[in-house]
Amino acid sequence: MLGLREFATKVGISPTYLSRIETSEEKAPPAEEVIRKMATQLSDSFDELMTLAGRVSEESLNVIKADAGMPEFLRTVGERKLSAEDLMKLLPSEPKKGKR
Repeated sequence: MLGLREFATKVGISPTYLSRIETSEEKAPPAEEVIRKMATQLSDSFDELMTLAGRVSEESLNVIKADAGMPEFLRTVGERKLSAEDLMKLLPSEPKKGKR
């Protein structure tokens, strides 16, 4: 198990900043790259940590920006209170290799 100082060093932030994050004293969420490093060090979900930090990844923003219909789609999903799990169930499963 890593101590606070060692963990902070591994993710490239100060121990004081990490302590403020842990105690909710820090008002600004960590940068996306810091959260990615934290997820790696903790063997945790990057997306989950981003959600907990109240952030949206640059990759997700790019997907939304690339399709003019995406904002309306996401509003509709929110209005209907559909979860990501609900939406994933609607996607076809990947085709088996070698079969068409």
